[in-house]
Amino acid sequence: MSVMSEGGFHFSPRPNRAHEIAWQQWGPGPFEQAQREDKPVLLGISAVWCHWCHVMDETTYSEPDNIALINDRFVAVRVDNDQRPDINARYNMGGWPTTAFLTPGGEVMAGMTYIPPDQMRDVLNQVSSYYKDNKASIEEKIAEILANREQATSQSAHTDDLSDQIMRDVLHATHDAYDPVFGGFGNEPKFPHSDAIDLLLHAYVRDGDRDSLHMARKTLEHMCNGGTYDQEWGGFYRYSTKRDWSVPHYEKMLEDNALLLRALLKLYRISESDDHRRYIDFTIDYLDQWLSDPDTGCFWGSQDADEDFYPLPAEQRKQHTAPYVDKTIYTSWNAMAISSYLEASWTRGRPDLRDRALRALDALWDRLHTDDDGMFRYLSPDGPKIPGLLGDQAWTALACLDAYEVAGRPQDLDRAMQLAAFMRDRLVSPDGGFFDTPEGHEGLGRLAQRQQPVKENAGAAMVFLRLARLTHDDAHETMARRALAPFTHVAESQGYFAADYAKAVDLLLNPGAEIKIVAAAADASGHTLHSAALALPVPDRVVRLIDAGDASALEHEALPPHPAPAAYVCYGTLCSAPVTTPDDLFEMVARTRVAYEATRPQEPLAGPRSERASD
Repeated sequence: MSVMSEGGFHFSPRPNRAHEIAWQQWGPGPFEQAQREDKPVLLGISAVWCHWCHVMDETTYSEPDNIALINDRFVAVRVDNDQRPDINARYNMGGWPTTAFLTPGGEVMAGMTYIPPDQMRDVLNQVSSYYKDNKASIEEKIAEILANREQATSQSAHTDDLSDQIMRDVLHATHDAYDPVFGGFGNEPKFPHSDAIDLLLHAYVRDGDRDSLHMARKTLEHMCNGGTYDQEWGGFYRYSTKRDWSVPHYEKMLEDNALLLRALLKLYRISESDDHRRYIDFTIDYLDQWLSDPDTGCFWGSQDADEDFYPLPAEQRKQHTAPYVDKTIYTSWNAMAISSYLEASWTRGRPDLRDRALRALDALWDRLHTDDDGMFRYLSPDGPKIPGLLGDQAWTALACLDAYEVAGRPQDLDRAMQLAAFMRDRLVSPDGGFFDTPEGHEGLGRLAQRQQPVKENAGAAMVFLRLARLTHDDAHETMARRALAPFTHVAESQGYFAADYAKAVDLLLNPGAEIKIVAAAADASGHTLHSAALALPVPDRVVRLIDAGDASALEHEALPPHPAPAAYVCYGTLCSAPVTTPDDLFEMVARTRVAYEATRPQEPLAGPRSERASD
């Protein structure tokens, strides 16, 4: 059978009978039916790329007794994790597939991940009987849960206790979790954790922390040189089942490849290693060939896992059907890939990548944005779906800001400002931070409670922080601080999982360089200065191109039209004289940074270690 059924559900590409279950899309209909027929809801959360989701389709959901029991005693709802991260955030039971049993009101009675066929039969009978025979106790327990949830929400209080200690704590947690033998973090299964790698590289650029650089480099090199990278076609697999990165789960995700590409780019600018450069180009080649939409220039979501196909040499792969590609355009993942391509364009000296990224960004804006609803989650055959999620707004705004710095297009700054306004007006919490969904999003079950995820709030903070640097509007920095303030103790509970948050706090408290480049629009020397500014070896910078012929812009920035091309370096209110060559720019940035930091002494993020991990 095909992967997608007539109802729009994705099932395993291998033979199965899961489509014989009367699955329904998430929405009021199935919950109203459950209420009317007095049945529990079986919620299955899967993903088109998910190996064990396929196994469950082929086994558990293909077993005739299970099909009959589900259709007779439950209302079955199936949700795609990639399309509905808001539902997944509230109902995931520890992985994919998620199998959750809900009341008709959408509260969880029980849940787990993969369930084998024979066990599923017992679980279905037990849940059905329990629901039928224990209505009063179920209602009492749910009322208690709701009351506790309401109390926890009303008692939550946030204080602005942002300090450099947050960065130090998360960085130390990252060091503690590091595997000195094979790189990466923790044991097995081993995930890439690109945000933790990025934090390590940030610590090196910020303070010259060579231990952090060693950890980041060893992790990326072991991934690239091992089984977690496709040595035939290129691209990172999702994770490794083994500590040494040797046996991967073979799905390839746009999100992972976009973020790991950025990590490789940052490492390459430090190392200038030909091997690192080769894996950058190889990853781009994979994305171009397999996850690219020729019609829009956007990127597709994922390529399916296939443990029989991927171990084959490239020539033998040509004799088999390639694993299924989910040709859905997901907004946040596309924004990540756009930012990575923009960074690759100036790191690798490839303007074609910049043009490709700008085309994709324009397509996202044209097809997945409206003034009223912000960015939508994904593009379906009948139009954009699921508006207003925080992650989609933040990542797209960051891509717009990257595009503005790289290409200097005014519309990209305008777009970032529009998305920032949407987040401020529709997603901000009165107690600080941003909600993941807009008010009025959906009221079914747990979706009625809006959440404040740390990672997405860190992304939103970065948007406002960069806008503050680019526009000199303190109101944006206030919003950035509000986004970060509710999570000051997150390092204690999340450790290296809070890497994005820790970096955002550090950039808020320790602002970087602002580079203003005055040049005629077509001046080649100006573009040389521009490329040098983008590639500055500093922990934080924003870059602005100012047309030497734009009198109003020059007046606004208090800059003269001559000399041009010229670059001006500012740290805080301390600004340099103009420089006209890349070498002078590097020197001036270093001098200005030293002068600025002398006025505000800092502790290094990581103290000296008595023993450095060896290769």
